[in-house]
Amino acid sequence: MTGFGETVGGWFASSVIDKAVDWIVSYLGNNNALQSGTAEMVTTLKNSRSQIEFAVVEARKMPTKNRAVINWLDKLMNAADEVRDVLDDFEAKRIRERLEGKNKVIEPGNILKSLIFPDKDLMRLKSSIGKISKIPEDFKNFRDQLPNEYSTTHRRETSSYLDPNSKIFGRDVEIYFILDMILNYQLMCFSKENSVSGSHRSSFRGSGQESRGKRKWSPGTSSEVGKESMKLEKPVLIRNWKLPVLPICGLGGMGKTTIAQIIYNNDIVKEVFDQRAWVYISEKFDVTTIMKKIIDLLGDSSSSTSSNSSHRELIERKLIKTIQNRRFFLVLDDIHDGIESKWSDLFSVLSNGAPGSFILLTTQSECVAKTIGNMSIIINLDALELEWFDLLFKSYAFGELFNYDWKSGNSSISCKNNASKAQLNNLTEEKLRDLESIVTKIGEKLHGLPLAGQVIGKMLYNKLDKGQFWEEILKSDWWGKESTSKLEILASLEIGYKDLGPELQQCFKFCSIFPKHYVFDKNTLVQMWLAHDFDFVQPNEGESFKLDIKEMKLEDIGGERFDKLVERSFFQATVNDGKYVMHDLIRELAIAVSRKEEFYHINCLDNKISDVITRHMGINSDGSNEEEISLICTNLRTMILFGNWIKYTGESIRNIFGKSNGLRLLDLSYIAIKEPGPRPGFLDSVLSYNEIKEIATVDAICRHSHLRYVDLSFSGIEFIPNEFCELYHLQVLDVRGCNLIRLPEKMNELINLRHLYASAETLSLIYGIGKLTNLQELKEFRIGESDGHRISELRDMNEISGHLLLTNLTNVPSKEEAATCQLVKKRYLKSLELAFLHKVDKSVPSWHGRLELEVLEALKPYHSVERLTIRGGRGGFLPGWMWSTQSAFSNYLKYIVVNDFSLTTLPAFGELPSLEVLRFMGLYNLEMVGDKFYGRSDVVFPSLKELQFSGMAILRTWSDAPAEKKSFPVLKKFDLDCNDSVEMPTNIFTSSVVEFTLVSLFGQFNNIETILQRMPHLTHLRITTFCNDLKINCTGLKFLEVLSLKNARQILLVGGLKSLVNLRKLYIEGFNEILEEEVENDGTCHENQFLTSLNLDYLSRSHQGYSGILPLAGRLRYLRSLSIWDSPVTKYTEEEGSWFSQLTSLETLEFSYCCQLEVLPSTLPSLTKMKKLTIKSCHKISSLPESGIPPYLTELYITGCSAELFRRCQPEPEGDDWRKISHIPHIQIEKWRGILEPPMYT
Repeated sequence: MTGFGETVGGWFASSVIDKAVDWIVSYLGNNNALQSGTAEMVTTLKNSRSQIEFAVVEARKMPTKNRAVINWLDKLMNAADEVRDVLDDFEAKRIRERLEGKNKVIEPGNILKSLIFPDKDLMRLKSSIGKISKIPEDFKNFRDQLPNEYSTTHRRETSSYLDPNSKIFGRDVEIYFILDMILNYQLMCFSKENSVSGSHRSSFRGSGQESRGKRKWSPGTSSEVGKESMKLEKPVLIRNWKLPVLPICGLGGMGKTTIAQIIYNNDIVKEVFDQRAWVYISEKFDVTTIMKKIIDLLGDSSSSTSSNSSHRELIERKLIKTIQNRRFFLVLDDIHDGIESKWSDLFSVLSNGAPGSFILLTTQSECVAKTIGNMSIIINLDALELEWFDLLFKSYAFGELFNYDWKSGNSSISCKNNASKAQLNNLTEEKLRDLESIVTKIGEKLHGLPLAGQVIGKMLYNKLDKGQFWEEILKSDWWGKESTSKLEILASLEIGYKDLGPELQQCFKFCSIFPKHYVFDKNTLVQMWLAHDFDFVQPNEGESFKLDIKEMKLEDIGGERFDKLVERSFFQATVNDGKYVMHDLIRELAIAVSRKEEFYHINCLDNKISDVITRHMGINSDGSNEEEISLICTNLRTMILFGNWIKYTGESIRNIFGKSNGLRLLDLSYIAIKEPGPRPGFLDSVLSYNEIKEIATVDAICRHSHLRYVDLSFSGIEFIPNEFCELYHLQVLDVRGCNLIRLPEKMNELINLRHLYASAETLSLIYGIGKLTNLQELKEFRIGESDGHRISELRDMNEISGHLLLTNLTNVPSKEEAATCQLVKKRYLKSLELAFLHKVDKSVPSWHGRLELEVLEALKPYHSVERLTIRGGRGGFLPGWMWSTQSAFSNYLKYIVVNDFSLTTLPAFGELPSLEVLRFMGLYNLEMVGDKFYGRSDVVFPSLKELQFSGMAILRTWSDAPAEKKSFPVLKKFDLDCNDSVEMPTNIFTSSVVEFTLVSLFGQFNNIETILQRMPHLTHLRITTFCNDLKINCTGLKFLEVLSLKNARQILLVGGLKSLVNLRKLYIEGFNEILEEEVENDGTCHENQFLTSLNLDYLSRSHQGYSGILPLAGRLRYLRSLSIWDSPVTKYTEEEGSWFSQLTSLETLEFSYCCQLEVLPSTLPSLTKMKKLTIKSCHKISSLPESGIPPYLTELYITGCSAELFRRCQPEPEGDDWRKISHIPHIQIEKWRGILEPPMYT
């Protein structure tokens, strides 16, 4: 098997040098007026080009262990770097000359024609060309191939998130075994304490069997033998009964973390444990840091704040209070060797949790598993058995064409499983049989490693139509002996790397400079690749893109290349959109195939820094090794500082990157580079001494003329010097979070800038931003009345993509000037927002309304815009291009918002074929919704999913949708807040609606029953009204999950709440009387077994506000959360007290702003499952009940209380109520209005 060393030839030589040759030949070969000697250079390059290309191809095959080879490769890269720098300088001079008004007409590709270069520049060019020309001559000495050595282990940070697309086979026994262990241990603990009845034990067992039946995590075992092996014949011995620690041990890529994620997210675990926490253990096992993480995850907000303390003893005390009397489940993921001596300190603190707590850990070290684990068993994960691995591998290799029946255990690979996929790849059943045979043989070479199966399987899946490629993989000499050593795992993964192609290989290797905890942002990483001219333009052989590559931006092409890495499992998606992580073994592969001469990550744990001169560096250090770092930074192309850079001054940072003349990427984000000193003032245009100190680091940046990417976000800078505007190659500038007081006048000369990340205030400081024609984003443009800030600045900014907000449209004086912004040419826009900002105290004449409509008509965007918002207009009408089906624009528009607009009529939005969301808010002049709104199409609003009407102050008439037409066929959500006198139409309410919100303060709702009958699948219903009576038929709302009723004088629930069999949350506010009307049923007694949350807000004590809900008490035994707000109750009666005692599952109880309440219910001690009690702004309560409070509370919050209650809750001897609450781990007490005395934490 060949070594892992991948030469610089990958992308750098095959792309950069080749491109440089093209540039030089183009520039020099077409120029007849250059100084003497250049013609000879051109001839030399043309004659050497084929030999150079051959050397580049051969260099890709070379390993990098031999020092002589390394030196030659460095010379190769240095020559390419030098050529790029010279050409950069030529290009910068061309830009400077053009900006200064010289050489106004320059033909593309002939930049040297119009320039006369000094002899020094010409000599640099001759020297760099000479070095490139010698490459073929030197190459013959370096042809031997040598293996490369692997880098040290690096790991990625994990979380409890389980990818729903994960395919998990062959781990059922381990998963069930761990769950059974947890279950048996819980029963053992309850048995010792005699606190669980037999019925509870049965319910535990039942839930366990039920979870097995659901089989959420795996295809499962298909044999009875497998099932029998999961049963425990006898209890597992535990050396420490109070807190068991169960290790999962195995090599990287075996699935340890995945199994832990499955256990962590299992319903049984969620039900049994009071709290859960997932903690990733970094290489540096710091007990204090780990305890802080646990506090932050398990504690409340006050706990999290307190955990910021660095005092070890305080942290320990806080953690003990956090877990005391709580049964917690803790996962410690990825523990490594060398922590045995520190473990006892952490374990002794964790042992203070309630009996039944459980720790699950994962590790690659058997020594760690034996030392830390205190049970009689270790879950050892070996390679998957061939049968299971075969299923996993095939599921990735064949994708939709693979099917597995979990019940029978039978699998199939057939075109019938996905005919379109088979047809797309020109597959037949016979071809599939051949591919399946190949996959089986390849799988035998992967040693049963799940991660290798995933990576190689996805690689094969992307070549389903190329059977020859599958055969080449099978016959490759990459396969080594059968072993599960880390070397062989990486060897298996390298096959997927080899298939990437040179461009993607370089992109992948670049990721090796990032630290092990790094979460990658897709867009940011692509922009970094582009800063180094990674070649995205030329597709690989057989590579395809979603769109024509000629029509795509470089960022789009780079994004698709990134997606290809994701498809091949080189990156893993997180719960956050656009964020990705890299598996530890994949990162090891990135390090293994790169060289420190190219890519180098400095970790704060590195004992010794390599003495190589590197090109791309990521530094995750505390600054203690500053001098060593500065020695290897003389040839940097990339420098990224990460979060541990805490001991460096601005001068230190400047000393490090200041030595690299060819720097192209600099990331100092979240690094405090602002020098200390008083805030400077302004002395006209002259910088004060303090100002010079403050921008010293930025001054140093200005000297790096080759920079393409600069990230100074959240660095504290307040100024950018004029010299910064001479970074003519700059493509990305990030100054978010910087309080920039002013910007240079020539910021608009950064004409290559593609991405400028800044606040709207900062963007508004740029004079003549329209010259930045390559800018890709402009989130907000504030239109001004003076030159340099008019709407015409947008004329040539046709690369703007994503979202654009145009504010201050009132500053546009005419439709002619509005048209100058040329929105119709901005084809990359997806979202457009147009905002008029009128002064409140200024009346708007009628002619101004006509002008606004003309301005809107002139602002027609490119037809691909999908989201449109218009707000603040006074014109009375919307532009025709917005709703006319004659425009191509209407076919793309999916989202429309019209806000604070003086519309008098609504256009025919019902004809828009793609519209999914339509919101009208604050249409204060709209009196009628007429027939025109629905349009003339056969289907009204065919794609609409969400419809909102709110703030219709004078709406009087609302025509119904035509009954003979199909209306709103896919509408899901309808929000209506309108005038009380309008009668609601009925045909717009369809059976597809699942969420309905109605606000009408004094409406009588004559047709509410009819409306609700038309929406039988409602899951969310919210009604707010001050009408005298409200009648709701509950019998037809079988799917309702959330019900909110506010402010009606009287409510009648036909069928009662018992008819709402799926109700989960109920919110009732402001009712005087609540009635239930029984209806005939089938005799079945229903309970609201899903109702877990109840909010009661301002229910009148007179009439039946509270007594009306008392009959519900017996049917709310599953209620977990109860909130009572603004209650007029002074003392609870005996009947009302018994109402509380029947809430046997209640866990959270809140009394807020009950200003008349003097005494809490005396039955609170009967609520044995309650964990949290909140009493907020009930300042008449002077003491806690004599009977006490719920006995197993873990959190008590009393804020805005009386001085007497505050005193009584103080520790004894002053506090008479202290004995009632002293056992609670988390207590917060604050006086009424919170004057002087801070909150008391115990």
